[in-house]
Amino acid sequence: MLIRNALLSVALLSLALPSTAQASEHLQLRLNEASSNAEHVSNKLLSQPTASFSSEDWLVLGLTQLRLRNKEAAMDAAEHVLQSSAPAYLQAQAYLLKAQIYGILYRDTAIAITQLERAELILQDETDPFSLQLYSDVLQNFAQAYNQLGHVQKAIPYAERSLTLALTGQQPEAELKARIMLGRLALQNNAYNQAYQNLNLALQLATVLQDNEALASIHFRLGMAYRKIEDHKNALSHLLQAKQRYQQLQQHSSYTYTLLFIGETYLEDINTAEQASQYLHEALTLARQQDDLLRVGMAMQGLGRLAVLQKEDEQALQFFNDALQLFRQQNLQTYLHESSLALAELLFQRHQYAEANALLAELLPHISQLAAYLQYRYNELASKLAAQQGNWQLAYTSMQQASTQRFEQFAEQNKLQLDLINNGLSQVAAASQHQTELAQLQQQLQQQQRYNHFLMLAVLLLVLAAIPALVWRKWRKPVSQSTVSLASADWHNFCQRTQHQSAKTTLHLLAFAPAAVTELKLQFGAQRLQQAVHTFMQQLDCAQLTASCVNDDVLWLALHTDDDTAKALQQQLSAQLQALLPERFANQAFISLRLALPQLSDTPWQLAELNALPEAFWLSWALAATSPPQQQLWLLALHGKAARACEWHSNMVRQDLLNAIRLGSIELSCNNTLLPASVADELI
Repeated sequence: MLIRNALLSVALLSLALPSTAQASEHLQLRLNEASSNAEHVSNKLLSQPTASFSSEDWLVLGLTQLRLRNKEAAMDAAEHVLQSSAPAYLQAQAYLLKAQIYGILYRDTAIAITQLERAELILQDETDPFSLQLYSDVLQNFAQAYNQLGHVQKAIPYAERSLTLALTGQQPEAELKARIMLGRLALQNNAYNQAYQNLNLALQLATVLQDNEALASIHFRLGMAYRKIEDHKNALSHLLQAKQRYQQLQQHSSYTYTLLFIGETYLEDINTAEQASQYLHEALTLARQQDDLLRVGMAMQGLGRLAVLQKEDEQALQFFNDALQLFRQQNLQTYLHESSLALAELLFQRHQYAEANALLAELLPHISQLAAYLQYRYNELASKLAAQQGNWQLAYTSMQQASTQRFEQFAEQNKLQLDLINNGLSQVAAASQHQTELAQLQQQLQQQQRYNHFLMLAVLLLVLAAIPALVWRKWRKPVSQSTVSLASADWHNFCQRTQHQSAKTTLHLLAFAPAAVTELKLQFGAQRLQQAVHTFMQQLDCAQLTASCVNDDVLWLALHTDDDTAKALQQQLSAQLQALLPERFANQAFISLRLALPQLSDTPWQLAELNALPEAFWLSWALAATSPPQQQLWLLALHGKAARACEWHSNMVRQDLLNAIRLGSIELSCNNTLLPASVADELI
């Protein structure tokens, strides 16, 4: 009877899945229409009584209000979805919508990121195509948000994860968005060749998919690419095409954005300053009408540059200061840094050296996070200021850094120019040159859609075939939960990010915990420990950090770095975290463990294996405690000496790890002293 009921349930599920897929496709069509024709869709919906609205109706209405820039109405619609009993997929869509409302309409990027985190929490374990495509969108929005905050290096991994997810799920629309995002970030970081490669592929995809919005965006980015290599004629050609497309699509915000960069491009030549003035003033007027403070600030920054060209310093100072104030209000770090540099350069020209130095001092803590072109400008100006003050050593060092960065910039420009000569962006866009390739790509996409339908049916058949075996196993013995199901959502997310990064780079994990953690929680409560970790993470300025998590009172960090740097960071970060504990516990033992993932496994790490790593932390601590060191910091490290010395996915991972240490295939060190293999005998 149990087997019969299970088979009946799966049969019913197999009947429901096509309708679920159709419902998701229908929703996506509605959202696409809401995005492209917001006013019409909004009026049609609002002509109906809201009491009859479904969760989908509220979601579609929210998107239309976002496009129409109605803050309160958009947020109210998103909240209606979240307060309903909507499916997980719609809940995630609503959180993404809220993130976009906060980011675009309220310019509150920090809160937007919290909403993206909630969407990610819902989607990270989903496997259906629509959830995967939505997850890819969420990752792109993460990239956009961190880029908005000026953290380009944090943004790039999210864009790369988005592209990986799109390619894995064979989602051409998601791939298109991801490649455009990667092209944008690469351009901003002066990685011209990488930007060209992604935009080149995006242009082909957008042409096949007949995505006019994407084509407008790509022309805009190509214009930016040509701006970077100072080919202003071709830059204007692409930017003007983007302007025309955005005007036809009635995307007013993007249209205004394009006007700004057309104006900035005209600014590159003093002879075209009048044209620059025309576009920048039009952009400023439209931005004010749209109540878009970001675009207002950008227009003022451009007008400040125009005033500098026209030798109107007082007007330039006013524009730069107004732009700075707007960017500070919105916490837009990238634009704030650029305006600060532009103002500092003007102050230097006016011999106001103290004021220029003060602005550079404000930028100094953020220098590692700045885009490459801003780092070059910063070091060049720092060198000039140091020379003016007679600090020749600093002047030389800063100019050397600026020269290195400028050389790297020229190298990237030369790479792109060679690609342009060999391939030609114009040839990529020409239908006569690539019609055959595009037709083949379109045929592949159609074949892939048919394959996806077939694969879906095959999966259902496999599930039906597997049910008897699963039921038999359940009858034979109780189901033992895996470490994945027992792990917290944060830990699971940490493992996912670690797995993704470990496939691309050398990754080290660091784990930290006070030895008297239980006593600390008994005396001060768990909140005091959480406060110390929170303060530590806020103060943490580590460019190598890729992921972090607290699991079972242990702080885990994933770092892409070499052995020596990881070793130095272990000691430095342990001391910093220990110092944040209450005084009594800051003087007691503090445990940390360093794991070099490539040494501990010669195959790509799987989630089940990463989930076993807490066992390595507790076991290493226990072994070190058999002969405790005199120092307060216990800097532990596991070193793999043989390929696949431990089966990390095993249910007996602790015993397996003990055996590996006993046999010498894995070594444990404490404070740079290798513990004898016999230490494992005390726990076996």
